[in-house]
Amino acid sequence: MDEFATADAAEGGPVPDALKALFNDADGVKVQPLPCALPDEKSMGVHFTAGARTVPHRHENGQHLVITDGIGIVADENAVHIVRAGDVVTNPPGGWHWHGATPTTAMSHVTVEGEDAGLDLDVEQRDWESSYSSDLGA
Repeated sequence: MDEFATADAAEGGPVPDALKALFNDADGVKVQPLPCALPDEKSMGVHFTAGARTVPHRHENGQHLVITDGIGIVADENAVHIVRAGDVVTNPPGGWHWHGATPTTAMSHVTVEGEDAGLDLDVEQRDWESSYSSDLGA
């Protein structure tokens, strides 16, 4: 049977303890489990308040992001990219990246990734701090 849900920050809950290290400010993030009938995949809505973002990380099996609200950032090995509602980003398996809200604007996305995401936080920080200026996304 088909399952339906709406990605909505009001429906999100606190970041699970197992994922708190993924965020610079876990209190500024809400996570919303979403239905996903795809084999071996899971989906969730992630809602970032202004200034909240992930730390650099990799997913062994990659990650697919659909930006649903606001203005945010997805940074990869090549650049810091400004994203807006409607943008779709695919991070390849093992690709270094980070993502979240701009310093002044909230952002929400839906993620689809492997049930066992193979999340790796033990990666280089690179320019994570220096590339996040106060006017980013303005």
